[in-house]
Amino acid sequence: MKLAELAKAVGGEARGDAEREIRGVAQAGDVRDDEATFVDDPKYLPLLAGRNPAAVFVRAFLPELHAPQIVVAEPRFAAIRASAAFVADPVFAPGVDPRAVVEPGAVVDPTATVMALAYVGAGATVGPHAVLAPQVFVGPEAAIGAHAVLHPGVRVGARCRIRARVVCWHNVSIGSDGLGFVRIGDQHVKIPQKGAVVVEDDVEIGANTCIDRATFGRTVIGAGTKIDNLVQIGHNCLIGKRVLIVAQVGLSGSVTVGDDAVLAAASGVVPHVRIGRGSVVGAKSGVHKDVPDGAMVAGYPAKDHMAWKRETAALKHLPEAIRALQRLEKRVEELETKDKA
Repeated sequence: MKLAELAKAVGGEARGDAEREIRGVAQAGDVRDDEATFVDDPKYLPLLAGRNPAAVFVRAFLPELHAPQIVVAEPRFAAIRASAAFVADPVFAPGVDPRAVVEPGAVVDPTATVMALAYVGAGATVGPHAVLAPQVFVGPEAAIGAHAVLHPGVRVGARCRIRARVVCWHNVSIGSDGLGFVRIGDQHVKIPQKGAVVVEDDVEIGANTCIDRATFGRTVIGAGTKIDNLVQIGHNCLIGKRVLIVAQVGLSGSVTVGDDAVLAAASGVVPHVRIGRGSVVGAKSGVHKDVPDGAMVAGYPAKDHMAWKRETAALKHLPEAIRALQRLEKRVEELETKDKA
């Protein structure tokens, strides 16, 4: 694609050689001579030192940048759009591969794609234009919605529901048993996990994430929610709409997360806690009580993030403060001994 063509595709203004050919998009620190990149802040200009990118997306023309430029309102977003233009989405042929297994009683829409080594259990349904990659398992009476894409190794347990346009990346597990046991004498006796999981429209779930079925009732992932890799969501959790859950988050059973909340990487939540609508939980935080709507918490245990920042900043002064206190105690002891004498 030429510079002028790319600028038109993203709604930008080309500045430079309109005939310059561009073959892809890369980060500023790794861009090659035939690739475009973006700079949404002048502080990132040093990353382009010694490089000759074919185009740079910028907010305003930068005369100090000796490279063709495309002026756009949002350089990062324009780069994302451009990347999609260079790499076409895969096209899947509809139909069931003869090496797949579709059990009697299952219903697969004729426009769906079921690839080799995929399995569809008895009574399951696969909706229009859905894609089941190799080694996908769809359990009995489960349902896969229209335009859903299940990448290799995804497991969807019996009676679970995947709605429209859901994307599950490699080795996602939906509908395994939750950790439900009761102590009787010297044994842990399993509580049967007979509920299901419902994943609503437009959810994306990252690789190796596990979502447990409910003990009874449903574990729910709300519409538009995006879940990163390596996340654990326990049984009976109710996740709202448009929630962002980052890598290595762990949610215990029966946690409720309000719409538009954000849980940053490696944070954890104890059972039966409510995370409020629009709230933010900082990375590596341990949440042990309800978080109000719109709050921002951090730390272990989690608390108001400003209080946590002040306490964390004060910690570096703790050794000095302890030594000062020890000196004061010693001085008080000396004075008391002198008074007694």
